[in-house]
Amino acid sequence: MRYKIVYSALFLLLLTTALSAQQLTDNFYVRVLQQELKRNIERLHLPDLEKPFFVAYQLRNQNTFSINGERGQITSTATEPVNNQSASVKVRVGDYHRNFDYMMYDGSFINLPDETNADEYRRLLWLETDKAYKNNARQYSGFVSSLKRVIVDESELALDDMAKVPAVVKDFGEASPITVDKATWRRHLEKLSKLFNKYPQITTSYCRLMINSYEDYMVSSEGTIVRRPGGYVSLTAVGATTDEQGVTTSDDYSITVASIDELPSLAALEIHVTQLIDRILLKQKAKPFEGSYMGPVLFTGNAATDLVYQCFAAPLQTRRKSIMGYGTTGVDYEEKLGQKLIASELTLKAIPSLKMVDGKHTTGSFPIDDEGVIPVDSLTLIEGGILKALLNGRTPTKRFPFSQGFARSFIGRGCTAGVLKLSSSKTAPADSMVARLIKVAKEEGLPAAYIVKKLYYSAPEIYKLDVATGDITLVNQCRITPLSLKSLRRFIVASDQTILENMAQLSLVAPESLLINEVEIEKNEVTSRPKPIIVSNPLLLSSVDKTPAVRKAKKGR
Repeated sequence: MRYKIVYSALFLLLLTTALSAQQLTDNFYVRVLQQELKRNIERLHLPDLEKPFFVAYQLRNQNTFSINGERGQITSTATEPVNNQSASVKVRVGDYHRNFDYMMYDGSFINLPDETNADEYRRLLWLETDKAYKNNARQYSGFVSSLKRVIVDESELALDDMAKVPAVVKDFGEASPITVDKATWRRHLEKLSKLFNKYPQITTSYCRLMINSYEDYMVSSEGTIVRRPGGYVSLTAVGATTDEQGVTTSDDYSITVASIDELPSLAALEIHVTQLIDRILLKQKAKPFEGSYMGPVLFTGNAATDLVYQCFAAPLQTRRKSIMGYGTTGVDYEEKLGQKLIASELTLKAIPSLKMVDGKHTTGSFPIDDEGVIPVDSLTLIEGGILKALLNGRTPTKRFPFSQGFARSFIGRGCTAGVLKLSSSKTAPADSMVARLIKVAKEEGLPAAYIVKKLYYSAPEIYKLDVATGDITLVNQCRITPLSLKSLRRFIVASDQTILENMAQLSLVAPESLLINEVEIEKNEVTSRPKPIIVSNPLLLSSVDKTPAVRKAKKGR
């Protein structure tokens, strides 16, 4: 009896999988892509060029909607979500061993018409595939000729240029429809943007809601057929002002979430925008940073995730060495595997399967990468400060011959963790971090230390902490010297609370505060500034009689 139940369950699973695959291949976009792919892989060939062995298409069906508010007025023109389709083409000649994939320039991207016309889609795909083939085949021929004139490291020459991967036929679901109460959010943005009206000195400001929902279709000559959904919602408020000396002071508040229901309430957003305005005015009045500083710095809030992004988002991926002798920029961290890079208390993981953090959705989580490879659930990149692994795609290297599924650029070679998590074995209560900063500064004989709440180089938010009195004051016209992995060798302690920051295709999870020693802060050296040209905004309130500037102008006629 038990065997019958098992067989029945297995049969139902296979039947469901078969039906899902059939529904996917019947999809309009998939049918168009497959038809054109089949024709090109069979017939695309010119007498003086190599025949393609690999063709892949990615089509994005995207819906976007935005509402922009400025000075209490809605300035966006679109009243409904906008739908558009685009496609990317990838063609390779040669074979898996030698196709120079990692050296190729790819720029095959096309916008598709709004009308879902199969013939027109195929015509545009054919034109772009023809162009991509000719470009790729000519580059290939040039590289083959050049290869005969150089002496190459045999171990590098033995590496394949593209790793083989199993075909994946899977429907990961359709894009979520954009459902937003437009009237309500128009009122919200009117109210939020109107908060700037009391401050005519803030000459540039806006509040914007952006919703992005899409589904990617991928097909390849290897047999991969995939539909993958994605999307995010962001709300941004920006303000800026320029003084008579040409010094621009700006700041912003931004939050990205997986769905509109996860945005803060209107009351909470009003508080955030009010705090943004206060910071701009405070920055403008703040004393310029003087001298230079090297010592302990407390990175807290967004600055903590900014630090993680700067140090880890781009460097920790494989870099294939060119067999043509071309140099690559950046550090080759593959040579540093097994070495200690950062403090022993820190561990870094890529967790593309992580969908929730403390009840909040991540926007970076993904089920399959842009090369049709399902990623590992979790990959430890650094453990106890020691480099253990790197992110990679289908370009083999000596230590990473197979893809781990982190390629997030269809026609490029960039890798993304999806969800990047930094954790510490050495923590302290969140409310004790300032006291610990003071303690370290006193031990080093420093009269002051610094707290960073935003790390953006264009508009950092840096506070000076008086070690003797505990007073905290905002400083202006300064910057943090660019941070790297080396900066985290001087890690001291992290708070016991966690923060999540979402971006379009990446989520960062980190301690809410990080105390780092030997961080440099420098004054912004500007020898000249353009004289400000300030044109009065008719939506601004008159700073004299607090009446609208337009009304005042009419009264004077």
